[in-house]
Amino acid sequence: MSYKRTISFGLAILFFFIATFASWYEGSELVDNSYEWKHTAVFTSWIHEGEVERETISQLDYFVYSIKFKPIFPVIMMVSFIYMVFTLGINVLKSATKRNLFVSVLGVVLLIGAGVISSSPTSGAKVFILSLLVVGFFLLGSAAFHHFRKVQLD
Repeated sequence: MSYKRTISFGLAILFFFIATFASWYEGSELVDNSYEWKHTAVFTSWIHEGEVERETISQLDYFVYSIKFKPIFPVIMMVSFIYMVFTLGINVLKSATKRNLFVSVLGVVLLIGAGVISSSPTSGAKVFILSLLVVGFFLLGSAAFHHFRKVQLD
């Protein structure tokens, strides 16, 4: 990796960890909002067979709460993680065809993720879905652009 890419990758790691901590902290409000446990404490409900109590709430449910009601840090977390995966994939894969396939698969995974959570009625989840869609379509567009540019050059 070049010097510039190393710095940007390091910044992405830093943003990811800061955003993860902030999302986790903001999501900890779930413990105090018992009326949200039924709809937001998904992982706790799976683990404890429908029983959700203050002491048993999973840490993963904090992130679900944060996505639903305070999506800024989860979006930063998602974008920085995708950037890290993208950068690692581009640096590992040498063939342009494999790179385009990798970027396309990454974009499709994000679009599927947006579809999975699309039924959430909260405004925060809609922001998160929109960010998944934008980044997913950007990745697919980037892969298509590079594919057609390669085809024209050949």
